[in-house]
Amino acid sequence: MQILVIAATSFELQPFLEVVSNYGQCDILVTGVGMVATAFELGRVLHEKKYDLLINIGIGGCLDRHVAIGTVIQVVSESFVELGAEDGSNFIPIDQLGYGKSKFTSCLLHDKEIRLPFLKQGEGITVNKVHGSTESIEKIQKLHPDSLVESMEGAAVFYAADKMTIPVIEIRGISNYVEKRNRATWNIPLAIMNSNKALIKTLEYLNYLH
Repeated sequence: MQILVIAATSFELQPFLEVVSNYGQCDILVTGVGMVATAFELGRVLHEKKYDLLINIGIGGCLDRHVAIGTVIQVVSESFVELGAEDGSNFIPIDQLGYGKSKFTSCLLHDKEIRLPFLKQGEGITVNKVHGSTESIEKIQKLHPDSLVESMEGAAVFYAADKMTIPVIEIRGISNYVEKRNRATWNIPLAIMNSNKALIKTLEYLNYLH
């Protein structure tokens, strides 16, 4: 099975890069931060080579304070939450405008939905600007009450996977809560370490399934 492992930065993938030679079926793609960079790089690479599975790995913010910093989440759906139009104080998603869809889920792998039994699952939102004010956080939580993880790339990967009909797994290590920006409470090294451990465990699990 040919697998493409995708990260926004090499920093988020560093522990795995040290052992990637043990996983010959994996290619690595570092896209740069954000949806546009991710979509461009994925379009380029997926045009050149066929893959059986995409795995997006990185850190993310959590919308639920009951989830501990450092927890690793398998994001099972992704939404472009800024794609649409404002109508006064209301937001109209792209779906309601009739120009596309904003939410994407994984394709099936071996005719089964991909759920990693060793990770907590949750829904993700993808943004160009991470939320950092009480007003905007309350608004996004009201619009997307079931969402757990915020990132800047996830939905772009799910979108590409959907267009190319490729199964996708997203793994996010929680580095911070979605709150007024406070770097003193972040733990990026822990989130990276744990998410990379989860990536290795995922590859071993997939090999077992295969």
